[in-house]
Amino acid sequence: MCRVLGITNFDYSMHQNIVERFCELARSGVVMAEDPPGHEDGWGLAFYQEGQLIVHKSGVNLLEETDKVIRILSAAKISPVMILHLRKSAWGDRYSTRHAHPFHLGNSVFFHNGVVYDYQGLIPDINIPGLGADALDTEVFFYHVMSGEARDLGRAFLDTAALIKRKHKFSALNCLFSDGVKLFAYRDYAKEPDYYSLYKAFTENSCLISSEPLDESIRWEMMAKEEFLAIDLGDIACSAPGRLTQT
Repeated sequence: MCRVLGITNFDYSMHQNIVERFCELARSGVVMAEDPPGHEDGWGLAFYQEGQLIVHKSGVNLLEETDKVIRILSAAKISPVMILHLRKSAWGDRYSTRHAHPFHLGNSVFFHNGVVYDYQGLIPDINIPGLGADALDTEVFFYHVMSGEARDLGRAFLDTAALIKRKHKFSALNCLFSDGVKLFAYRDYAKEPDYYSLYKAFTENSCLISSEPLDESIRWEMMAKEEFLAIDLGDIACSAPGRLTQT
């Protein structure tokens, strides 16, 4: 259970306000009816520089480390894509850097909002090394995707998502992930649609995906249930016809 933000053609000088508003969701973000306020169980950040994935993650409440995130992004300045995640643990392991999102292999990076309750059933299909002995649902989800037969990361993800929907119990499969070539976004849920939200927006130079609208001057549109986006990071004018692949 989390909040997530993705921005293509990220430029800190242009997107500072969006990042700062997102960080405030650690305190004020929407939660499910039975939950206490806050998404305070760690954070994770991913972006690319010179084609290489850079990942920072922490088990500390982002409200205590917002300045650290701002320093990292202001120093990075630009990136083809930036993804930021606020964690609200479903597993009683608060303050765990180990289980903070994202998870990554090579240049592929994966963030998830939701819970796959019986994730252990996915483990026998994983055929690549590196899965932690104490792995929880999102890490297992990601390793299952990376074990898929499809060469394309988006196709491999959809194969795993379809399997989970057929054979497993989950609250939501909201995901943002990237291979450094595309930003992928997917929204699906089995409960609490008002909480498991994912919005898309298009500005002059960037595509934005966020759990909640962050700037009233931008037109945000809720992604539909089972909507999948594959946004080419080479496309600056990503709102133009044909630039956004949707299935």
